[in-house]
Amino acid sequence: MTDALVLVVEDNLKSLQLVCDLLQVRGYQTLEATTASLGIDLARARQPDLILMDIQLPDFDGVTALKRLRADPVTVKTPVIALTAFAMVDDEQRFLDAGFDGYMTKPIDTRTFVDSMAGYLLTPRPPNQARKPAILVVDDTPQNGRLLEALLTANGYVAVLASSGPEALELIPTAQPSLVLLDVMMPRMDGYEVCRRLRADPATRLLPVVMMTASEEPEKVRAIEVGADDFIVHPINQSELLARVRSLLRIKEYYDENQAQAAELAEWNRTLEQRVADQVQEIERANRLRRFLPPQLADLMGSSGDDSILESHRREITLMFCGLHGFTAFAETAEPEDVMQVLREFHDVAGATIFHYEGTTGRFAGDSLMVFFNDPFPCPDGPERAVRMALDMRQQVGRLAKSWRSSFRYPLNFGAGIAMGYATLGKIGFEGRYDYGAIGAVAHLGWRLYDESTEGQILLTWWRPSRWASCPCAGLSVPHPRSA
Repeated sequence: MTDALVLVVEDNLKSLQLVCDLLQVRGYQTLEATTASLGIDLARARQPDLILMDIQLPDFDGVTALKRLRADPVTVKTPVIALTAFAMVDDEQRFLDAGFDGYMTKPIDTRTFVDSMAGYLLTPRPPNQARKPAILVVDDTPQNGRLLEALLTANGYVAVLASSGPEALELIPTAQPSLVLLDVMMPRMDGYEVCRRLRADPATRLLPVVMMTASEEPEKVRAIEVGADDFIVHPINQSELLARVRSLLRIKEYYDENQAQAAELAEWNRTLEQRVADQVQEIERANRLRRFLPPQLADLMGSSGDDSILESHRREITLMFCGLHGFTAFAETAEPEDVMQVLREFHDVAGATIFHYEGTTGRFAGDSLMVFFNDPFPCPDGPERAVRMALDMRQQVGRLAKSWRSSFRYPLNFGAGIAMGYATLGKIGFEGRYDYGAIGAVAHLGWRLYDESTEGQILLTWWRPSRWASCPCAGLSVPHPRSA
């Protein structure tokens, strides 16, 4: 369901941003919290349709946060999904036993995450239909409590009962009522003391309190002095009570909305600098990777933040060397502007073709290029891609060669060599200027095949012939083996 509101409670900023981006792309609205306490506050104020709760949080863990949400009438039925990087065998059952509605592991699968989450969402509420506010009724007379409970329930509220001042103070942190109906005359701790303690606590300083008194004077004055928002006299007039409750709840709703917006704004401001730094770093990483990877792979690695795949490692690859035969002699006699024009046109065609077949670009050497497949990302059809790329490139460069021959009166011809084998791959260079290359016998063999090719010829090795079975090998040549 789209337009649903999802609260994401996650202290890892990259994970938080990734989850919110995935949800927003699919049409969901999101709230963000990096601590459990902020998540609980947002859940009460904004009443999301679903909560994604990280287990390890800086103030207290997700299981404790879940218990507080379940103890609150406002959030008791909100689906809560556990998000955790742990993957022990018994974890799922442990979290389900704790009361979570579902369990999802990190790192998340970006392809299936949103669809998996959608199954836990509540049925959408009609527009502008809010969940029922909770009202704490504090009265030591059970009959009075039950009468008020029946009245409030019949008018769309959730009633939470307490029979004494200490019990009320103990209930408030978990029940988190929207309003308190507080009797004045109670044993052990009267209503004045309860109200005084509520006003002394920053968490309940602005919680609306309606004092229920036996007479207007002098209890009215004293109720105002201790911080009560309103008062009502016994015997209670039901219509008057409901009118006062509605008025105070309306004011509290405005306050809660402002507080939630202020909390979101404060959180965004707190993380803005880090977000900007992360995005700049991601852009810089993607720009570096684009020097030798296709754009889609460079963007993928740039967003993941993982450069370890570029460290030195050994892998089997399919490698192609290609270039222009006759270019050296042409460069020695032609005008520099003409040489640059040929190089520019050749590299424009070659680059677009390499990106199309998702090859990894290695070394540039004037008119020659090294391209390989199956690294840094697996490519099981690397031999076929290399052959098809070489054929495509030969056709396009052939058209360019005709125009070059017409313009410069000099024959330039495409040639390529394709080899398979193991190589050591990784970053080569120095800080501020790295390339990505392949070193090993397969690179030397690819170069020698290219060097031996003639006009329009593509040479390939016949090593492990079964790997070439699906390749379009018409028009290709296989040189006879010879010693180095």
